[in-house]
Amino acid sequence: MEIIIDPRSNYAYGSYYVVGLQNLFGKENISYKLKPFKELDDLGNDMRFVIQNGAVQKHVFLHLNDSYKVLEKDYEWCDVYGCVNANFAHYPKDEYPKLVSIVPSFGTRVGKSLANVVINAIRQLVPILSIVLNRVEYNKYVQKMDVNRVTNLRHYFGRRYRTWKNREPLSTYVNDIPSEDNYIFFLSTLWYSNDENKNDETVNLRRAHFIRACKSIEGLIYEGGLLGDSSSSNEKFADVLATHGEPFDQWIEKTKHSALVFNTPAFWDCHGWKLGEYLALGKCIVSTKLSNDLPYPLEHGKNIHFVEDTEESMRETIEYILAHPDYRHKLEKGAREYWEKYGTPEASLKLLGIQ
Repeated sequence: MEIIIDPRSNYAYGSYYVVGLQNLFGKENISYKLKPFKELDDLGNDMRFVIQNGAVQKHVFLHLNDSYKVLEKDYEWCDVYGCVNANFAHYPKDEYPKLVSIVPSFGTRVGKSLANVVINAIRQLVPILSIVLNRVEYNKYVQKMDVNRVTNLRHYFGRRYRTWKNREPLSTYVNDIPSEDNYIFFLSTLWYSNDENKNDETVNLRRAHFIRACKSIEGLIYEGGLLGDSSSSNEKFADVLATHGEPFDQWIEKTKHSALVFNTPAFWDCHGWKLGEYLALGKCIVSTKLSNDLPYPLEHGKNIHFVEDTEESMRETIEYILAHPDYRHKLEKGAREYWEKYGTPEASLKLLGIQ
């Protein structure tokens, strides 16, 4: 049994599933080789791999970016198409039988040491450099990808490793600190907004509603805000901007302490990494309605609390949850149980028929 990963896969996004593959098949059976994927286009935030079992191959494509739009060429190539933002209203199951919904994942460290980061980087980079250095292969390959993404090593390492190296290993995502009764931490991104994405009318506004609701509750200790990304949005949401960011390990620590967390569809109305992180951390999740599908729906009152997209509704919900700790603990337990059943790297791969 050999797992062959396309070395162009985005490691920041795909690292979650590398953990699952290592746990299921062993590190020694995983390799990065370009040969099985040479005829395919370059990858964005997605991941491809082949499971080679003797003469039998299984082609797996993991659609990990923000869009629900199926990439038709990769859909044709694969035997199973796992998507963290599957939307069956746009891509019905009877028309796209290979499309499988998986729970939102998040970037995670594969190992703990800096040496591990370097080793994994080299393992992925060597097959690509071999193409760049071999002019014959390079000339065949140049038509199939954005060459600058390969030849610009600074971009390569930055795009694929800068984000990933600051993440925490999956073992960090445990509900090992009791949530506090009267403290809420929510630090997130204020996305740039334009006529196409309309983030100021969607994700930015929903997050602002939540923060304003928290700030309006007397006696509640609130910490966080939105980290500004553009001057126009900064002006519109000046009252909810964060004064500073947090190292990622501190973000996790403070999130664990928070009485509840807030989720809402993010850029392009995607699920976003936070939903997966909150489930893994076993948090009491307050969320606006989701835009895309999950392998199994989250249930209001069991593993999530859905709220209307208004500041008033959010304030009433926060006050109710703070006043009912038993309900809060029920949602915490339900969130973690959902993740363990459907959302771990191994559970995600199982949904794809890999075990």
